[in-house]
Amino acid sequence: MAKKVKKAIPWITIFGVIAVISLVAVLNLEAPLLEVPEVKADVSTSSVGVGNTIPVASAVQLNNDADIVLLEYTTKSVNVTSTVTDNNGCADLTKATMALYKDGIACATTTDADNDDCYFYEDTTPTDWCTGTSTSGTFTHSFDVQYYADPNATWTVKIIPYDESTGTEDTDSEALNELLSLNVSSPISYPATFAGATSSGTGSIATTTDTGNVACDVNISGTTMSCDGRGTIPIANQEYATSTFSYGAGTDLSGDATAWNLDLPTPEYPGVPVTAPTYWHVEVPTGSEGTCSGTNTFTVTSEII
Repeated sequence: MAKKVKKAIPWITIFGVIAVISLVAVLNLEAPLLEVPEVKADVSTSSVGVGNTIPVASAVQLNNDADIVLLEYTTKSVNVTSTVTDNNGCADLTKATMALYKDGIACATTTDADNDDCYFYEDTTPTDWCTGTSTSGTFTHSFDVQYYADPNATWTVKIIPYDESTGTEDTDSEALNELLSLNVSSPISYPATFAGATSSGTGSIATTTDTGNVACDVNISGTTMSCDGRGTIPIANQEYATSTFSYGAGTDLSGDATAWNLDLPTPEYPGVPVTAPTYWHVEVPTGSEGTCSGTNTFTVTSEII
């Protein structure tokens, strides 16, 4: 039969264990805690100088890329469009200029403009058409070109944009055509004349006006005058001249177009009408009565040299 042996732990052993545990506890209390390293942030500012980029004109279009055809005795609206770009923004633009001129003519300011060969426009509010945060806009303008503007030449439009500097220009060119035209004043009205007699005084005056942009003359022709009472007045019974005359001293009117040298020069700035009076007399044959009427035709031609 097994015998149980009762064991006991000596007191000195217990004391030693307690002492060791206490020492460890004291050491742990006095030991420094593990520290997390401090992270420090530094601030660095950034900057860049943005220089001025000069504005640029491009895609200029004059008169829809067609020849300029003027209108008789009035103005023709000639449209110009272009793109203006400023990479610093539309607000950087200060103005834009547009010059329409005959090649070889100085046309850079309003004082150069004369309607013959130079038209000038300056827009000092470009932010009206180049707006917001955009960097480009469409610059447009219509010139009212006079009927007497110099023809048979190339005309150029030049666009120049500006900010604090003068920008890069762009141009477009078209031909401006010759306008050969003439106007004749109210009908030739002779004073009352008896049958078998000739018109008295200065007869009748018809004023011709050059309404184009080149010097001109005319071809003149007429028809027989028919009377609403009775009779007719032959074509050759009408006479004409470029100054006052008495019947018999003028040139007989013909049914065929006849060159007549009126020497109407080219109209020029400031648009003073270029006119030439023509003088007329008539002989009324016997057997005529009533109001007699016919047609006299003035056909404009190039200047007779």
